[in-house]
Amino acid sequence: YLIQHLGAHPSEILAVTFTNKAAREMRERIDSLIGEDATDGLTMGTFHSLGVRILRQNPGRVAEQLQLQPNFVIYDSGDQMELAKTAVKNANLDPKQVTPRRMLNRISAAKSSLKTAADVGVEATSYDDEIVARVYTEYEKLLRAANAVDFDDLLGLPIRLFDQDPSTLARYQHQYKYILVDEYQDTNRVQYVMVSAL
Repeated sequence: YLIQHLGAHPSEILAVTFTNKAAREMRERIDSLIGEDATDGLTMGTFHSLGVRILRQNPGRVAEQLQLQPNFVIYDSGDQMELAKTAVKNANLDPKQVTPRRMLNRISAAKSSLKTAADVGVEATSYDDEIVARVYTEYEKLLRAANAVDFDDLLGLPIRLFDQDPSTLARYQHQYKYILVDEYQDTNRVQYVMVSAL
């Protein structure tokens, strides 16, 4: 409708959803309605793929603002678990008492709320919170040393980039005149902040 009836250029449209399957289905439906050539430039995918796109499209800014080199790697859940195990050990904690999986879940929850390790430490109200802050700090050091990001970073780091470099945000705000969010009511805090910024 936007392209055919309102004259929107596909590059002005951003459509995000939660799963790769849903994104593929949306792309196929649009291509079948108006043809593949008519959708060239359309940005459509998951929130995570949008985050990767933003980070990869701005290598200089990402290196300068986020201390992340353009050839960064994305750690999968197995890589993240190994990193959490190492982080627990580096924090001088017993992995039998401080389970890496629980730490990883707590770190992910913090990142989904846009909280850094320092934030978790400052807001700590229990010994367990202090432990999480220590492991989170080690986890982040290990990620940066490997020039790597985890899945949560794919959402949080673009927001940090936008905060630290408003000109990058302004460029995307200018580009995307139409933003469509599938199942908008299911967005979490970090997804909501990203979409609201754009």
